[in-house]
Amino acid sequence: MSGAVDRKPSFWNYLRKRYETRRTIHRRVPWKGFVFTAINAVAIAFFVFDRPLGQAAKDLAPRLITVAGDITDIGRLAWILAGLCTIFATSYLVRRRLWKVRRQFRMIYFGQMTAYVGLSVLSTSIVANVLKFAIGRARPLIYEQEGIFSFAPFNADFLHQSFPSGHSANIGALFVALALLFPRFRLGFIGIGLWLGATRVIIGVHYPSDVVAGLALGAWFAFATSVLFARFGLVFSIDRDGGWPTPRLSRLL
Repeated sequence: MSGAVDRKPSFWNYLRKRYETRRTIHRRVPWKGFVFTAINAVAIAFFVFDRPLGQAAKDLAPRLITVAGDITDIGRLAWILAGLCTIFATSYLVRRRLWKVRRQFRMIYFGQMTAYVGLSVLSTSIVANVLKFAIGRARPLIYEQEGIFSFAPFNADFLHQSFPSGHSANIGALFVALALLFPRFRLGFIGIGLWLGATRVIIGVHYPSDVVAGLALGAWFAFATSVLFARFGLVFSIDRDGGWPTPRLSRLL
């Protein structure tokens, strides 16, 4: 019985030791600069782009709207989590069948990467949905009736849950997480994320400021989660000079 009691503390002690051994190189998350930049980007989109694009969205080419509608649901939380759960379960089953320690270690690391992406997206989605419910901004779908300055806080109506864009927040978290994990393809992931975010404007369910806010929120959670993982020595590492979190992939594979 004592053995069963000791198991849980030993796990948390293990995490605590990993955290303590890296305390001297813990990096503070530079949130002030990020928030300042994000607020300005959202404000510019709100005052400069929302009105003209709100008016023009319905006049876009039908083919463009159709294509955007076909790919925009990549940002759905259910789709992202389903994909990540499949990847995680596969890595777990494969690891159990491997007999070489090095291969098992690779699969464990791969599972940690999947957990990092999943936590980034899930935490982003929770915050984004709380914010959009609390703010209650009207969607472009009712632009003619209410314009861009219409807000109905704590309104459960779909038509008043525009800011920030939940899809864009999920996309921002997903693709910034991938950009941090695979720096070689960083520009590609960021470009894909921007285009997927733009589909929310093209199909007429969000204003540009909604999308900018969502992408920024997702990017922030992906980065902050990478710092948290680095503090435990999981997936990411931080050098002695307190640099940016970098993936440990090159060391472990």
